[in-house]
Amino acid sequence: MTGLFGTLNTATKGLNAQQTALQTIGHNVANANTPGYTRQRVTMQADIAQSVPGVGQIGTGVRVSNIDRVSDQYVNTQLREAQSTTKKHESLSDIIGQLEATFNEPSDSGLSNQISEVFNAWNYLASNPEQTSARTMLVQTSETFTDTVHHMSQSMDSLHKATLNELDKSALDANSTLKQLENLNHQIWQASVRGFTPNDLLDRQDQLLNDLAGKVDLTVERDRFNRVSVDVAGTTVLDSSSRKELAVVTAQNDAGQPVLGSKEVLEGTELKVGSIVIKDPESGAVTGFEPTSGSMRGTQEALEVISDMQAGLDDFAFSFAKAVNTIHSGGNNENGQVFFEELTEKAGAASSIRTSQVLRQDPDKVVSGKSLDNEYVGDGSRAQAIAQLQYQSLSTNFDASIYNEDTMQFTNSSTGSTLFGRYNSMVTDMGIIKQQEDNMLETQQALTHLLTQRRESISGVDINDEVVDMIKYSSAFQANSRVLQTIADMLDTLINRTGV
Repeated sequence: MTGLFGTLNTATKGLNAQQTALQTIGHNVANANTPGYTRQRVTMQADIAQSVPGVGQIGTGVRVSNIDRVSDQYVNTQLREAQSTTKKHESLSDIIGQLEATFNEPSDSGLSNQISEVFNAWNYLASNPEQTSARTMLVQTSETFTDTVHHMSQSMDSLHKATLNELDKSALDANSTLKQLENLNHQIWQASVRGFTPNDLLDRQDQLLNDLAGKVDLTVERDRFNRVSVDVAGTTVLDSSSRKELAVVTAQNDAGQPVLGSKEVLEGTELKVGSIVIKDPESGAVTGFEPTSGSMRGTQEALEVISDMQAGLDDFAFSFAKAVNTIHSGGNNENGQVFFEELTEKAGAASSIRTSQVLRQDPDKVVSGKSLDNEYVGDGSRAQAIAQLQYQSLSTNFDASIYNEDTMQFTNSSTGSTLFGRYNSMVTDMGIIKQQEDNMLETQQALTHLLTQRRESISGVDINDEVVDMIKYSSAFQANSRVLQTIADMLDTLINRTGV
């Protein structure tokens, strides 16, 4: 259409295009502080021109070709990977920090101080074997020592259970996120096949992917409709036609079979507690996998550290009780008077170690001298031998150690460490792990912050830029209005003021 009516139509298109741009700017400004929002930009292009014989092509105005998200998928992928690694170190550092609080070292109430108190009590008895009060003090100090070990064991057991529950909850949260992504895939597909670009839905999709990456490392691919396929450890957990679930082995039954958090028993598989599996809800097939990053990986590693510390504390308690009992009973733990209740195995020793009930009831039966029946009142040689345990190395394989009753010492222990050394080694190892994780976390947080700033510089809403664009499109809107007014005046002249 040419002529005045054609120009009128051109101005109307201009008004509509500028109005769309202003509406998009308003949407950007309104979501300036919305987490995960990606700035949108209106793309305009000249509408199809009209060919006029003898004149050429006359423009017919402007049209909005698309409303685009200003996004860089490469930066988004980098940020997602960085966040996944950060969450791993964050989770591990947090749990190890709780484990450190369980040990409470160094402090006056820590186990290290209690060990010193026990050996000091044996030293005091060696110097004052004739005093009943020395024996009473030794038994009471030993009870305080065992109570501290029990408390530490119970605290670590509670932390292990809480950490395992957190891992199971993370799997449930990941499944919920996958389900939301599946629903989004369907909504995005419905919009895309109608020729629309669902920008806000795509923002929500990116945000869910970031949440999922915070739990477990993943690989993301998009099809032509912008639906996502998610792979975890090489296994597709979500695509356009199916969705799988994550699950955690939270226990083992009496038969040694792994049990999931849903109480489902996995037969024919050998998976330890804390393992993560991918389950197909339709076929029931289960595939085990080990993530490399994400909070779930950090929680898994924390479980391993807690288990190692539990085993270390059990080994310490078992060795401590066995060493003291061996000297106190003259190498005959079965028939002699043991100082601690007899422990049969290392597993669970920290929660089971207790001062002998016989000695709790009658401290005078504590053996202090060479004679096992305290025949010589002033003899404190055996108490002194036990006190010297704090300086003597014991074989790593304690059962292989040889006790010499004549010298009241252990031989074949050159490859071992002292009881103090075993405990201090645990505390040192834990401190090193904590420091390493704190350093890695600080580095990853700096990288994540840098990538977040880079994403914001590309996709974030800058109020100043939006105001500049607002003025630009507002001026264009006013100019198109003036064109409409001018055409209206021309039509008025043509219709009402022309003719006879």
